[in-house]
Amino acid sequence: MPKEKACNRYNPLIPFTMPVNLRLSLRLVAAVAVIACFYAHPTACAQGVMLRSVGAVNASVGGTATAMPLDAIGALYWNPASISALPKNEMSFGLELVEGKSRVESSVPNPYVPGSTISGSTKGEAGVVPVPSMGFVWSKNRQSPFTFGLGMGAVGGAASLYPHTPLMIGNDLNPNANPVLMDHGRSATVIVLQVTPTVSVQLTERMSVGIAPIVDLASLNVNPMSLGRHIDQPLMTYGTKYVWGGGFQVGTLYDFQNNFKAGFMFKSPIWAEKLYFAGSYYDKASNTFMESTSNFQLNLPMTLSAGISYDGFRNTIIGMDFRYLDYSNASGLNKGLNPQTGVVEGLDWESVFAITLGAERKINERIKARIGYAWNENPIPGRSAALCISAPMITQHVFSCGLSYALVKDFEVSAAYAHAFEAKHSGTILGQTGTSVSNSLSANSLFANITKKW
Repeated sequence: MPKEKACNRYNPLIPFTMPVNLRLSLRLVAAVAVIACFYAHPTACAQGVMLRSVGAVNASVGGTATAMPLDAIGALYWNPASISALPKNEMSFGLELVEGKSRVESSVPNPYVPGSTISGSTKGEAGVVPVPSMGFVWSKNRQSPFTFGLGMGAVGGAASLYPHTPLMIGNDLNPNANPVLMDHGRSATVIVLQVTPTVSVQLTERMSVGIAPIVDLASLNVNPMSLGRHIDQPLMTYGTKYVWGGGFQVGTLYDFQNNFKAGFMFKSPIWAEKLYFAGSYYDKASNTFMESTSNFQLNLPMTLSAGISYDGFRNTIIGMDFRYLDYSNASGLNKGLNPQTGVVEGLDWESVFAITLGAERKINERIKARIGYAWNENPIPGRSAALCISAPMITQHVFSCGLSYALVKDFEVSAAYAHAFEAKHSGTILGQTGTSVSNSLSANSLFANITKKW
């Protein structure tokens, strides 16, 4: 018989002269901005570039899962040991649709009119991004200490698009000119696919441990691209390739058998192949565009997650996760512009803490309702605002809610909604006096799952 466990589961081209250092800064802004979205889940559900939640059930409780395994998808992502606490075998498929609302504003001194500025504001036009997910958990019977799982899906998927806003239209000044977009527009798309084969072992009646290797396959298209390049030679890209990455995660879950559970998860950095780009750059010496390729090392950070849950209330379970994301030690994220060489060595992010809170209530035999909240620190310091124009991972407060409905026994459909409240982030253009750049972002996400248990 299938196992049913007793435990609860619950520029550049600007036609006027600017100071040289300001021109170089604007080139950097033009070239580097959108690269911040690499390995990024749409920012509605991201804490920096890392996922806050996966699937409708996990998203509806704010991503809380380290000690509160409610479904296969969330358990596989946040604590491999927690799949032992799921009461039944389970197969689940999910889809998330994310629409971000972003805007970039910038200002530079006006050389034609001393004491005035050239400034503008531009809305992002990226549209809706789909993010699929899948989770499978299986154990032979209730006597077996082993539970196996497999997570698959797009754990990253983002898009950004800002149109070109030239300074002049014919002989007239463009009233919508935005200094950081007067050279050319910005665009980026990213796809990150992840596979996590998982095994969890019930060591004792109270304690389980789990481990999962992680395999990633990612593609990034970004234009223009400046990471790993001199700020004066951004690459206008026309192609890239998929790259492989890998790591592992381990976790433990402890049931105090007094309605409390505690869990812990360690996820290693995701060590990836170097990104590869092909394109052309403008060479001043020859006054022409030169063909070139570019490589850059960019890894995902180490993640720690600790959680606790309580199911002592009738038909209700509540939980909380506390997390640490080590961006400041992740290759490609931990450095910025090298002032000696002029090379952009990274995005200059800082490590952050995050907290999630969630609750599930069983309304009747068919319906479960959930609510959640998540908060994280902003990983992007003010000095790096100009590097993250097109995909500023700055949202900090997310509210979510959702429902599951059993169509028949052991077959459920789930839906969730998450809203990332608007966040704003401002700074100067790489320290240049009289300049400013400001990002704002909010997002809405819709989730749907179908789940079969046995």
